[in-house]
Amino acid sequence: MTHDEARPLEVVHRAGDPPGPPLHVRVGDEVVITLYGSAAYGWTPVEVVTGSLTVIAAETTDGTVRATVRAAGVGEAELRSTSSFRGDRFGPQTRLWRLLVHVESS
Repeated sequence: MTHDEARPLEVVHRAGDPPGPPLHVRVGDEVVITLYGSAAYGWTPVEVVTGSLTVIAAETTDGTVRATVRAAGVGEAELRSTSSFRGDRFGPQTRLWRLLVHVESS
């Protein structure tokens, strides 16, 4: 699959949203992830915990994180980010966002 044949996919998460279902992609697909936060309750950069996904672009603005990941190989992968209250280390609990991704051959 060439880069031009990759399917662009988008995942959006806002605080309070329920966890999303696992995502099914093909090798070469790119997924654009946006985690909306705020200046006081921001997300850490999205990271690949396991699997053959590669973060190819990332940015953070006022607590909102955007990342683009590419599926590099077949298998299961997991993406994660956390957000915590920045104004008080004893403040509200840290939140975990995670996404399971199933990558199939193209």
